[in-house]
This record gives sequence, structure tokens and C-alpha cells, in this order.
Amino acid sequence: MTKASKIAKAAAALAAKDLAPPRTELEVLSRELRHAAANEVEPLVNRFAAANGDYVGEGNRTKRNRGGTPIARWRADNLLSDTQALAIDYCIRLWERAGRQALTMDPTKVIGLPPSSGWSQQEALDELAWFKSWFPDPYFSVFENVCRFDEPAGVAGSRLSSNMRSAQEAAKTIVKFVADYIAMKKRF
Repeated sequence: MTKASKIAKAAAALAAKDLAPPRTELEVLSRELRHAAANEVEPLVNRFAAANGDYVGEGNRTKRNRGGTPIARWRADNLLSDTQALAIDYCIRLWERAGRQALTMDPTKVIGLPPSSGWSQQEALDELAWFKSWFPDPYFSVFENVCRFDEPAGVAGSRLSSNMRSAQEAAKTIVKFVADYIAMKKRF
């Protein structure tokens, strides 16, 4: 008898046993526990995260974390003023313009006309460099990491603080300070 046939025979015996009517109360409980364990689905979000997060169920197997980025959470909690939000949005638009790469060959470009995004990209890079010159490097890197790269505040602030709680507060304070200073200089 081959190994595959032994496995098939054992599986058939288990299936027949499971289909056969239970003879004792212990067999009834055993069968119910097997079926419950087979049908049990692990939750998508653990109890702690569900209690402390902002999750929305979407269908049977989907949960969406509505918290999103630190900036989105701070805006939802009204921790950013209007001018701070404007300054952060302005910097995000500058990073988007600066991040575009020019094509080596653009078949849609008409020869002899000025490039469409070259000056825009250079202006964005110049203005970002100007902003960066106002602050110490660790401050602007925390601002950029939180606002541009959506780094969690605790991770971004950990370079300036020793524990997680004060690291989050340090990152929030630095982002608000840098945003306020940019808003003051740009007169938002």
C-alpha cells in the first residue's frame, strides 16, 4: 500500500466518522469543537487596536484604518491651525512639483517651445532649499519625514527624544513650529 493511498484511506475514515451520527455526548462535543475551530476566523484588528484606533469595516474581510497619516490625524483632532495646515499643504505641493523627473525624450513636446515643468521644478527646489536654510537640519528633517513621507510621529521624533510619548510630542511640536514659521514668512 502506497503512502498516498494510506492518506486517502485515513481521510475517508475521518470523513465517514464525521458523517456518522455521534454515539456519545463526548463525540458530540468533540465534533462541535472541531467545526467551531475550523470555522473560526481570526479578527482583522486585535482588540487593543480596535479600541484605540479609528477603524471602519468595509465588507466581510476588510477594515480600513481611518487614522491615516499623522497629519491627517492631527487635522481630524483640530490640533493644527488653519495657517499651519496651509503651510503644510503648500510644502506638499512643492515636494510634488520638485519630485517630478523630466523624461529623456518626450514625444509630446514640440521642438522650439519652452519646457513645461523645468522652471516649475527648479522654483520648487529653490523654495524648499530656502525653507530648509531657516531651520536646524534635525528640525526640518522631522518636518519633511512627517509631512512628505508620512513617517509616524513617534519614529520621526525619536531622534530628538528618549521615550515614545515625548517623541510623538516632540515631532508634533516641531511640525507645528516649522509650519508656523513658514506661514509667517509666506504671509498665509
